[in-house]
Amino acid sequence: MEQLESLQRVNRQQRLAEWGRRVEACRNSGLTVVQWCQENGIAVSTYFSWQRKVFQALKEVQEVTFAEVPVMEASPFPGHVVASLEISGVQIQVYEGADTNTLQALLQAAKSC
Repeated sequence: MEQLESLQRVNRQQRLAEWGRRVEACRNSGLTVVQWCQENGIAVSTYFSWQRKVFQALKEVQEVTFAEVPVMEASPFPGHVVASLEISGVQIQVYEGADTNTLQALLQAAKSC
């Protein structure tokens, strides 16, 4: 199942890249969208669908969330790890006694990974 999701993600990225190249070609052509679409045999509605999807994907990539997490000196006898999360190569470990605000900030930041 994980391989299928990975393959679907790669296919989506390839389609977005191709659509992005076409949108860029249209915008750099000096032609109106209608003229460019006619010359390239593409329906105007298809072009605008590509443009919308490309811009949405760019917006998602550009939205970055930061969470301020207080850094505490490591205790020689830390509490037990009660939760561990790894996203995009970043590992987060939550120790016994972590406060609610810190947990909420970590979870909010993790949602954007």
